[in-house]
Amino acid sequence: MHSFRTVFVTVSLALFASAALAMPTGSCHENKSAANTLGETHEDAAGLARNLVKYTGIGTFMSVMDERRKDGSLNGYPFGSMDYYVDDCDAPGMPLMLLSHLQVNVQNARTSNRVSLAIRKLPTQGERGNPMADPRVTLLGRLVPLDEEKHARAEECFVRQHPDAKWWLPRSGFHDFKWYNLEIKEIYYIGGFGGIHYIGWIDVGTYYAQQQKQVDERESLDSFRGLQLQ
Repeated sequence: MHSFRTVFVTVSLALFASAALAMPTGSCHENKSAANTLGETHEDAAGLARNLVKYTGIGTFMSVMDERRKDGSLNGYPFGSMDYYVDDCDAPGMPLMLLSHLQVNVQNARTSNRVSLAIRKLPTQGERGNPMADPRVTLLGRLVPLDEEKHARAEECFVRQHPDAKWWLPRSGFHDFKWYNLEIKEIYYIGGFGGIHYIGWIDVGTYYAQQQKQVDERESLDSFRGLQLQ
């Protein structure tokens, strides 16, 4: 019995050491190649980010405070608030937003048009969810006003996902609300815990190329989560 235990421990240690040597040695936050961990490639992560943007519809919209706020004491501080968006029906992959010019973020963007939108997977009904283990993505870019001829299509697209938004549409009398696209310049994706999921920057071109790979909502968000920590 003693020799069996010795052999068992020896084999277990050898397997553990082999697994440890197979793990990435660099930080998963450093660059694209280092972030390719156990299962998700850069292309996989781009597809997951693409579907996360498509199906979530709500995120934290952020901007940089300018010197006009609070006597300049908040100049340079990040500011964020929750906002609706939709995946633009005419420009898939690009967030479409309905924003008021009274919003702090919009006023900040007029001075410094550097904004971001942080999106996380929301738990479905009956799902507990784990914000630290679930995927999230941050889109960095700038606000671009939508051309007027596209407003009717934007309204149809937006209200389909957010029916309550019909109450503050521009044509409903809320003239301070305007249509914008978030033109993406950079993308940072966190698939979950490092070493198991992709964590790092995603090439914008690769992100847009994934739009033809959209599948069922549940599958699109979970298809690469077989190694998800519980």
